[in-house]
Amino acid sequence: MTAAATSHLMTVPEFLNWVPEGEKWELVGGLPIQMMAESDLHETIKTNVAGALTRRLRPPSDCRPAVDGRQVMIDDTTSYRPDAYVNCAPFSSNPMDQVAEAPTVIFEVSVTTLDRDTMEKRANYFRHPTVSHVVVIDAIKRRATLYTSEEAVTLTVNDTLRIDGRVVLDIPVAEFFEFLPPVSE
Repeated sequence: MTAAATSHLMTVPEFLNWVPEGEKWELVGGLPIQMMAESDLHETIKTNVAGALTRRLRPPSDCRPAVDGRQVMIDDTTSYRPDAYVNCAPFSSNPMDQVAEAPTVIFEVSVTTLDRDTMEKRANYFRHPTVSHVVVIDAIKRRATLYTSEEAVTLTVNDTLRIDGRVVLDIPVAEFFEFLPPVSE
């Protein structure tokens, strides 16, 4: 990740107007941070997460899966772009809206940013009023950690990710790692 040189700290609205088209950035404490290019591993797991959410989140839920497009605004100077999330807001009347209004479950796929995702980002996501669960997927060790504001549960490929609340999900963790070569011991 690289920070952009700016003459001042940005607010989220300034940042959203500034972000170069087609590039992936986040805003942290007013500083724009460019996200690294995604590896084949990261992209495959993110695609698997989106597929699992699409298969397993069903009506009558008023929520829907989303992937890697909109920002989750934490405060006036911080917003993140999660790999996938479950959004429980009505569809925006503004087709260009760049902020997810009611993200409820956040998914972050970590290949090289595990410490940042499990510490800084996880804690900040819970500052958003609608976020109830954060799932950090460790791409290297092939496990997922489900966080709530009270606890953390680490799951392996033999486990099922279970979420109960406004969003109800039961996803075998192995689905996140489909299409990947076997792990070498």
